Amino acid sequence: MWLLTALGTVEPYAPVVAPLSRQELSDIERLKPPPRLQGAPGRRSLDLDGDARTLFQKAAEAFRLEVVFDADLPPGPAGRVRLEEVSYDEALHQLEAATGTFVVPVSERLFLVSRDTPQKRAEVEPTVALGVPIPDPVSVQEAQELARTIQQTMEILRLVVDSERRMVYMKDRVSKVLPAHALFKQLASRRAQVAIELELIEVDRTTMLSYGVSLPTEFPIAYLGGAFNSRPSVGADFVRMLVFGGGKTLMGFGLADARAFANADRSDARTLMKTEVRALDGSAASFHVGDKYPVTSGAFMGGGYSGYMMPPSFSFEDLGLVLKVTPRVHGLEEVSLELEAEFKVLAGPAYNGIPVISNRKLQSKVRLREGQWGVVAGLVDSSEVRSESGIPVLSSLPLVGRVFRQNHRTSSSTEVLVLLKPKLLNPPPAGATPRLYLGTESRLRIPL
Repeated sequence: MWLLTALGTVEPYAPVVAPLSRQELSDIERLKPPPRLQGAPGRRSLDLDGDARTLFQKAAEAFRLEVVFDADLPPGPAGRVRLEEVSYDEALHQLEAATGTFVVPVSERLFLVSRDTPQKRAEVEPTVALGVPIPDPVSVQEAQELARTIQQTMEILRLVVDSERRMVYMKDRVSKVLPAHALFKQLASRRAQVAIELELIEVDRTTMLSYGVSLPTEFPIAYLGGAFNSRPSVGADFVRMLVFGGGKTLMGFGLADARAFANADRSDARTLMKTEVRALDGSAASFHVGDKYPVTSGAFMGGGYSGYMMPPSFSFEDLGLVLKVTPRVHGLEEVSLELEAEFKVLAGPAYNGIPVISNRKLQSKVRLREGQWGVVAGLVDSSEVRSESGIPVLSSLPLVGRVFRQNHRTSSSTEVLVLLKPKLLNPPPAGATPRLYLGTESRLRIPL
């Protein structure tokens, strides 16, 4: 949608995000496209000589066009220009560079030639107002970023993004607005869609071994002597005893059993979390699978009044897998992935009602081929604990020391792997991105 406005100055720079004014809405209702030349098709070789006016007249005749000249355009010195196999727009642009002029289309067959100076640009080059609808796949936030990029690149005098009407409004000289429109269409074109398969594998192994001989370390002694026909007082721990002495000197020496033991435990656990997310090229996708677990953050420990008790306060932790991934598509073969993954599970007993939460967190960026698995993170945690207990001195003897002690050994290991595989669901737009040649910074080309 276009509007060719009157010549002259335009509004100063405005914010990128703002509602359209009444004047801008009125311009959009009267939109019409700017004129474009329709020269003779095909390519021609031209051998032209003469001053600037003569060169443009001969080129216009060759492509069945008409030309008018600005009153202030001097004829200039005579010269000769040879062009090989050029179209009408290429021929006119070559003559612009050779004569220091610029061309403004007036209609499909008529164009104006003027001297290329800043003053003449401001007087002769038309100002164009353009309203561009935001495509449906593009969000308003993305359109705002594109608008900022285009405004900084092309230095558009007036560029507004209306979020309610989903429209981008541009207003400036035609040599800036037309390339800015083409650039916006390229950046807002249909983007590729990527499916990312993610697997998080956790393997836990625990081994416990206990063996040795359990010997008594305490030997109780009881007095068994007493008056005639009186029963001695014997503790409940006296099952077997060694008696020595006699009469009033009768003593009992308690005997405890010794035992040999051996025990072995082994446990293996494997946790596999597998998911698939889809995202557009350059857009982040978030995914959470798991539970929200309540954790006490505050509680009233004193006594209440009249049976009233303050309720405790809770916060919720996201257990399971929390994933955020942003794909970047490189052609049809490779994809870069910006990954943020977090894996939380309950681990061990709670302390004072507060659970222990094990956390695995990953932030990485990887580039993979389409359909290729890649290991982006790995963690190995291993521990081993040994303990020995027994009778002093005897348990430290070489060779036979193990007979007089108890041996315990516990080993555990945890392995965590994060695997990714990207897959293109629809490829990026086919073909090479068209080139936009704008001329120099001080002498921008006007599309013909």
